[in-house]
Amino acid sequence: MNRGKLYLIPTPISGEDFNTAILPCDIKIVSNLNHFVVETPKVARAYLSSIKLSTPIQEIDIRVYNEHSKEEEIQDLIQPLMIGKDIGLMTDAGTPCIADPGEKIVMLCQKLGVEVIPMIGPSSIFLTLMASGLDAERFVFNGYLAKKTNRRKRDLNKLLNCVYKGEGTQIFIETPYRNQAMFESLLKLPDNINLCLGIEVGSKNAKIITQPITIWRQQKVVLEKVPIIFLIGK
Repeated sequence: MNRGKLYLIPTPISGEDFNTAILPCDIKIVSNLNHFVVETPKVARAYLSSIKLSTPIQEIDIRVYNEHSKEEEIQDLIQPLMIGKDIGLMTDAGTPCIADPGEKIVMLCQKLGVEVIPMIGPSSIFLTLMASGLDAERFVFNGYLAKKTNRRKRDLNKLLNCVYKGEGTQIFIETPYRNQAMFESLLKLPDNINLCLGIEVGSKNAKIITQPITIWRQQKVVLEKVPIIFLIGK
């Protein structure tokens, strides 16, 4: 029996209309899927309800995979693929597997020979890098840095060394309520380092600003508790 396909479905990074997140041809594919693995069912149902589905949403098979899921659950989650049924993988915002759950599901599918199809959609990480003016040929996404001040300082020093060694732009993210603490830690970096903030990228309120640390220090900046992408480089 032929196996189904795993579709990686982007969702709006600003909580806006699902129809704005992916291409019309991909909307058509999503509307015909009957099996989904999602981060949060309520959020996924809201997105799916905004498009014309071929099957009533209450009859669609929606399974949960998030940071609390166990690895041994993955086999059951992808069972429809084994009997020829396609599955859509969705997270709450943005692109699956990029700083979001999903890579272990994809890895198992790769091992099993299941075709994995990523749909074109928004990624705040790449959008910020594109608009930053920083090195976009060599870059590293570092995910979340340490929470505690001393460990965060250590992590930032490592990233700073990478910049000085010519290892490209260093990208990282932070939990929104710690944005201000992260920003204040970044102000202690050398004057000649460029810092880019990608604030609420993908929304109507988006701002992407790159300035040397010495300029940032001269400004009174209060960061709200919103998604922000941090980049440092030369």
